[in-house]
Amino acid sequence: MKFTYEVVWNKVSAELSQEIVAFWLAENALPGEENPLNRSKQAIIAMRDEQGVLAGVSTGIVMVVKRLRQPMYYYRTFCAQRFRNNNTSIPMMRASQEALREYNLGLEKPEAIGILIEVESELLSTHYTEAFWAPTSFSFIGYSSLDLILRAYYFPGFVLMKPVPLNSPIIKTL
Repeated sequence: MKFTYEVVWNKVSAELSQEIVAFWLAENALPGEENPLNRSKQAIIAMRDEQGVLAGVSTGIVMVVKRLRQPMYYYRTFCAQRFRNNNTSIPMMRASQEALREYNLGLEKPEAIGILIEVESELLSTHYTEAFWAPTSFSFIGYSSLDLILRAYYFPGFVLMKPVPLNSPIIKTL
């Protein structure tokens, strides 16, 4: 099956937001404490099937984690159950990487230097154990407090920013 990857970063209309929320609710995709309307506004890529039906969504939010002290996008993605095993994760990731990189290149000062993922999928954690994932250019950087693999991708050509102070209230621990 062929999919399209539409960049929706900072362009989520009220209609698209409702479509995303309906998609997540139908797929039982979000934890109970997550506000789906707020999360939908973090959408980066809307993946659609050949009929134009929403099949997956990637989201991101700027975060500073203690171990890096650099602003990064915390990346999450969800693909509809019926479309899994269609090799959608790498194209979705690449589209998201490019969208966020291009967005930051257009800013006077980048808001983030890359993307951070916390690998929740047991399949990915057990089958893709290389320290460097060549297909996505993500590198292993340790484990989260939930004992999940953490990986980071840095936008090519971007430089480190001044480190965020450890006592800053914006620092998160993963």
